[in-house]
Amino acid sequence: MRLHAALCALFLSAGFAAADTAPPPIPIADFVKRAEVQDIQLSPTGQHLAMTVPVEDGTTMLIVIDRESMKPTGSIRAGGSNMIGGFWWANDTRVIATVAQKFGGRDKPVPTGELFAVDADGKNPKQIFGYRSVGEEVGSRIRKGGDQRYASAYVLNHTPDKDKRILVEVHEWKEGEPAVPTLEQLDIYTGTSKIVGKGPAPGASLILDGDNELRAAYAMGKQNNLVFYVRAGKGTDWTVFNDSVVSGVVIQPLRFARDNRHLYAEVSEPGQPFGLYKINLDTREKTLVYRGKADPGLLLPTADGKDAYAVATLEGKTGIEVFDAQIPEGKMTRALASSFPGQTARFTSFTRDGRYRVVEVDSDVNPGDFYFFDLENKKADYLVSRRRWIEPDAMAEVRPIALKARDGVELNGYLTLPKGGSGKNLPLIVNPHGGPHTVRDIWEFSPEVQLLASRGYAVLQVNFRGSGGYGHDFTTSGYRQWGVKMQDDVTDATKWAIAEGYADPKRICLYGASYGGYAALMGAIREPDLYRCTIGYVGVYDLPMMLDRGDLTDNLYDLNTVRLTVGENRDEMRQRSPVANVDKLKAAVMIVHGGRDRRVPIAQAQALRKALDARGYSYEWLVKDNEGHGFYLAENQEELYTKLLAFLDRNIGPQAASSAPAAP
Repeated sequence: MRLHAALCALFLSAGFAAADTAPPPIPIADFVKRAEVQDIQLSPTGQHLAMTVPVEDGTTMLIVIDRESMKPTGSIRAGGSNMIGGFWWANDTRVIATVAQKFGGRDKPVPTGELFAVDADGKNPKQIFGYRSVGEEVGSRIRKGGDQRYASAYVLNHTPDKDKRILVEVHEWKEGEPAVPTLEQLDIYTGTSKIVGKGPAPGASLILDGDNELRAAYAMGKQNNLVFYVRAGKGTDWTVFNDSVVSGVVIQPLRFARDNRHLYAEVSEPGQPFGLYKINLDTREKTLVYRGKADPGLLLPTADGKDAYAVATLEGKTGIEVFDAQIPEGKMTRALASSFPGQTARFTSFTRDGRYRVVEVDSDVNPGDFYFFDLENKKADYLVSRRRWIEPDAMAEVRPIALKARDGVELNGYLTLPKGGSGKNLPLIVNPHGGPHTVRDIWEFSPEVQLLASRGYAVLQVNFRGSGGYGHDFTTSGYRQWGVKMQDDVTDATKWAIAEGYADPKRICLYGASYGGYAALMGAIREPDLYRCTIGYVGVYDLPMMLDRGDLTDNLYDLNTVRLTVGENRDEMRQRSPVANVDKLKAAVMIVHGGRDRRVPIAQAQALRKALDARGYSYEWLVKDNEGHGFYLAENQEELYTKLLAFLDRNIGPQAASSAPAAP
């Protein structure tokens, strides 16, 4: 049972023809090519499969496949720069999807807050919520419905229903402080809605119980504190269950359990990762469900959507921890782990009766395969792969690592070694992640890391302090440590790789994007004799500029977050900025940026360029005026990696001299 034939027939003209895998070295195009399929959802009856697939202009479309014939029955594509975001079945025959858009030159599409719906047979496509619901073209064949709303809607009850209405969380657009959200009942055929509830605070996120009653919510306070609200039911008042600034404990509510009395939540632990707990809302008693060496990942819902039975684990290799093995979902998830050793296998959608389900399998070397699983016959049939041209056996293993920083703090990360060879004395690329706070590297397939490894480079990724994923204290320990302890952690990881014999100490380069671009330049400045080259990609190079320019200054919450995590003393921030320290550089420099970057404006790269020019320091410069915070178009990505690999080869590649480079 394969979907590739159906997809190729439908999208042959859109660049989805089958392609043979080229012999080594694998072409750059294979790593930047978009996945053929992003996500798949099974209809409640099992008759149809809905999926999002990219098209060659960089947008996506939604298609529906008849499961028996494996032929497309309907498709819909938003027009212009509009794209399909998330999607799910609202009932047996109608799919709801969010709309996303590539604003200006942003690197990734962002949700517009709009919703549209389409029948499984492709009929009745309609915009059912959003600011373009009246009088403006949204996309090909999409009709407008409902009132024009300058607001964003988020679907809350994802469990398919035979009804024609869904519950959505609505945030009206307003200047200054965000609006208090409303809970609205939305007709998926007409787009009409009515308010049935209200959140407790501005910008709150709402949580329904198993009976679709609004019972919990959470919101960020003015001190960057997380406030968790509960109420007994419809018509009752909201009360504060926990305020992190008062209790000193962060409680992040996730979802209700089947009895509607207990709620799953992540709870902060002093000096430790978050634990997953089941909280009795009446007695406040907390029962530990899972605690690991890293924060828990996503909860996996039961087939009926009324409870959870497992959680994704992110310590080292990504896995699935089943905490309810008595139900069929738990038993079969454990069986899947045995059937797909070395990979992560999980159910992603179910039929209403639970008999049929879609399984996704992926790993560090596998971008993702989808299977159709028949529980009654215990049979799994292959459906489709995200990137079928990627051969897992040709990819490099991503190894979890652990080390101690100079002050004894435990650091975790990943080391990818080129396939074949001794794995010793290799040219090393140190690749600090962006974000940086609340973000972390995980064990997964990364096209960029695999591309670098395919060219003979080892790649080191470290979750330095300030990263997410290892507890509240670990994240906050990186606040205002840009260029200081956070940078020390990157340095210590580099020296660990040298001490372990993986890296040639004379062939090491820093490369990162966003915050990673900052860390790449700042690392070369603070350790001029350690790194031979550095590449800053859409990076921050002038910290005080973050207080004045970029989309993080658009609202008070984001600006206060910058002040909290980076700083607000401009003189001190400038001392930690690459633009003020270029006199310490010895490494070869490459700067990459997008001309329409709103998160980190091009002015950041221009400021670094001006500082380098003033010193007479040479560098390589690559700017794409039509790109944003990270190159999005495939042709621009291919040019980027072609030039980046040439830069690496000259400085640390197999043909590079082992002696230190001459000062640029």
